[in-house]
Amino acid sequence: MVHLYDRATMARAFTLDLDPQLRVLLAARIAALVTVDYDLTDDTEYLIVDPGDTEADIIRHVGFSPLVEPIDGARFGSAGFHPFWDWLGGHAGWYEMIVTFGSAFAYVLFISDADGVDSDLLSMCCRYAGDGQ
Repeated sequence: MVHLYDRATMARAFTLDLDPQLRVLLAARIAALVTVDYDLTDDTEYLIVDPGDTEADIIRHVGFSPLVEPIDGARFGSAGFHPFWDWLGGHAGWYEMIVTFGSAFAYVLFISDADGVDSDLLSMCCRYAGDGQ
């Protein structure tokens, strides 16, 4: 699991052996954080979820599980579960989930669409990616 939480870790990410598609996505997202009108670098964190990473690992890094609705605690697959993220989309080999807090802070999770990634997480991404959630 790779957690990018400041300028240094974002810059260092490009020295890692990353999937080429992920490298392109990260470069575009990080570049979009800074314009002449704003700089959201200090208000955005990226988490890369790879095969072998667990739900507990995600919680340890970002403080929540994407599989659990934070208001009522309903888990994905239960009757009470409702998508709570701001956006979830699919890219070649990756899902991208954006969860915002307040007016500016966001976590962006890049979830590998590969064997070895939590099967519930992949099922949830497959179900909801691209349907306007």
